[in-house]
Amino acid sequence: MARPYIEFVQCQNIDWEELDDGTQVKRLNVDPVDGEETLLLRYPAGFERVGGGKEPQADEFFVLDGEVRIGARSCGYHAYGFVPRGAAREARSSEGGATLLVFRHGRTDPNSVEGVAESIALDAPAMPWDVSTYDPKLTHLRLARKILRLGPNDSCRTFLLAGMPHGVPPVDRLPAETHDHCEEMFMLAGEMWAPEGRMRQGAYFFRPPGIVHGPHVSESGFFQIMRSPGVNAIKTNWSDTPSPLPIGAPYAPVMPEGTPESWRREWTGEAPY
Repeated sequence: MARPYIEFVQCQNIDWEELDDGTQVKRLNVDPVDGEETLLLRYPAGFERVGGGKEPQADEFFVLDGEVRIGARSCGYHAYGFVPRGAAREARSSEGGATLLVFRHGRTDPNSVEGVAESIALDAPAMPWDVSTYDPKLTHLRLARKILRLGPNDSCRTFLLAGMPHGVPPVDRLPAETHDHCEEMFMLAGEMWAPEGRMRQGAYFFRPPGIVHGPHVSESGFFQIMRSPGVNAIKTNWSDTPSPLPIGAPYAPVMPEGTPESWRREWTGEAPY
């Protein structure tokens, strides 16, 4: 079963779910068959989990706030990690609490198992920005990237993407785009206009292959974490007919049948998550 198309939800409108170990989660997108999912995970202050056994699924994580200790290493603000399926399950603890964005790979994903995929631990704030990879049709956003992970066998790229303020071109129309692969995004800071409305901090989307989207512009700039499940390099197909710039577009989310009505509210508040 494919993961559902969501464009877009503000995670502030999703309720926290209490788990038996004292953590809380917000599930943003789930494949109920293979267990692939994207979620927010909150560790309470004083959390401790002993190690032992093997990891049943591979996880990518990005620390949004606080600090969590995984084995012998401390993971603070915007630390990134990848733990493959089958790796030794390390102890985890958090003295003051932490909130993580987690990308959980499917239970049968052959490219996320130990021996095929390697463990990763990165201090993302210390990494340099790459500004050399502009698509000519996106120059108005003045983009910069940090590549966090390239999956084995051309299976997925995870990266940070930032756009400078005043990312609005001197024209009133731009082409839309499609990809032959999935695309996933969580807004870490800033804002971006799309035909479905204004994506603010905490916005999340998951697009299956072939979804027409955009154009996108940003008046105040943005900072995102993105993934391209299925490929290590994003491949964009541009429309021949340009579309109006979406500045001022009302919130009009695309969500699967059965989505809670609370997910469809427009978020204009201050809470980051």
